[in-house]
Amino acid sequence: MPMQQRLKKQTHTKIDWMTIIIVVGLVAFGLISLSSIMATPFSGTESSPSDYLEKLNFEYVSKQAQNFLIGVAICILVVILDYELFKIVIPWAYLAVLALLGLLFLVGVIRGGTQGWFVSETINRALQPAELAKIALIVFLSKIVSDSVDKYGSIKKFKDIILCVLVTIVPVALIWLQPDAGSAIVCVVILVVIMFVGRISWKWILSAIGLISVFLLIAYFFLLDDYQVDRIDDFFTALFEPNAMDINSDVWLSMTAIGSGGAWGKGFFSNATLAQLRWIRARHTDYVFSGIAEGVGFWGSTILIIAFLALALRWIYVAIKAKDMFGSCLVMGCVGMLIAHVFENIGMNIGLMPVTGIPLPFISYGGSNMLANMIAVGIVLNVNLRRQYKRNF
Repeated sequence: MPMQQRLKKQTHTKIDWMTIIIVVGLVAFGLISLSSIMATPFSGTESSPSDYLEKLNFEYVSKQAQNFLIGVAICILVVILDYELFKIVIPWAYLAVLALLGLLFLVGVIRGGTQGWFVSETINRALQPAELAKIALIVFLSKIVSDSVDKYGSIKKFKDIILCVLVTIVPVALIWLQPDAGSAIVCVVILVVIMFVGRISWKWILSAIGLISVFLLIAYFFLLDDYQVDRIDDFFTALFEPNAMDINSDVWLSMTAIGSGGAWGKGFFSNATLAQLRWIRARHTDYVFSGIAEGVGFWGSTILIIAFLALALRWIYVAIKAKDMFGSCLVMGCVGMLIAHVFENIGMNIGLMPVTGIPLPFISYGGSNMLANMIAVGIVLNVNLRRQYKRNF
C-alpha cells in the first residue's frame, strides 16, 4: 500500500467517532428541546402538522443551529493544527482574553445582573469572553504543568505551582467582578483537574482546600452581592427546609416543573407544559434542564445524564492514550470544564447546587458557550488524532 494511502487510512481510524456521535446527538436533542420549550403553548386541539408548526418558535432554534455550525468550523480548524502549536500561541491568546475581560467593564452589556457580554446589534450576536477564558486557561495551564512534569516527573516546584495559581487568579478575579461566580468556579475546577493530572502533592491539595474554604467564608460575608447571598441562602433552604422555600424563587419553580414530568414526562410539543407557559425564567438557558425533565421525565433525564457521563469517560480514555503529558492535560482540562458545567447546571435546577447562572453544554441556548464547547471537542479530537505517533522534528 502506498505511503499516502496508508497515512490516510491511519488518520481515518484515529477519528474519535464516539465523541462526534455523542456531541451531535446532544446538540440535536438540544434543538428539539428548545423548539418545544420556546413554542407558543399548545392547546391540545392541534390536528395537522401545520397546526403544530404555527406554534413553534424557530428563532432560537435557527440561531442555535447557526451557533453549532460556527462551532463546527472552528472545531475543524482546531483539529487541523498540531496541538503542539498551541504552546506557541497561548501566551498571546491568554493576554488577548484578559484584555477582553477588562474591556467589558468599559463597554460590556449587562444581562441578568452580569456585565459579561459584548453585543453587536448589526449582526445580532453577543460574545461572552468568560467562555473563551476557560479554553485559554486549559491550554496555558496544560503547558505549564506538562513542562514541569516532563522535567521533574510531577509538578512540585513552588514557582510552577504559584505560576499556575496566578494564571488562574487573574481571569477568575475579572470574571468574579462581573459578577459571574459560576464561570469563576469552572475556572477553579479546571485548575484543580489539571494540577491533579500533573501529580501534585497532597499537601498542596489540602492546603488549597483550606484556603478555598476560608475564601468562601470571606466571600459570603464581605464580597458577594446581595442577590448572590440570596441564591446561596435559597440553596440551603431547598436542601434542609424545602417547605420554607419561596414559591416564587427560580429553584422552586424549576423543581416544580421537573416534578410535574414524573417518571416518563409529558412529552415534547404536548398540551401547555409549564415551560411553554413561561413558568420558568431563562427556560432556554440556565433552566433548560427543568423544561427537558418536564418533557421526558425522570428516565429521559437519566439518559441525558448518562450521555454526558459517556462523553466524559470517553475523553478520559483519550487523555490516558495521549502521546504526551501536554495532550493529557489538555483533554482532562476539557473534561473538568464539561463536568463542572453539567454538575453546576443540573445541580442548581434540582436544588442541590446554588444558582450560578451556568449553561448546560451543547443543550442551553448560547453562542459563546457552544463555541467554547466545540473548541474543547476540537482539542479532544486533535489529541486523539495524533496519539499513535510523535513528531520527528
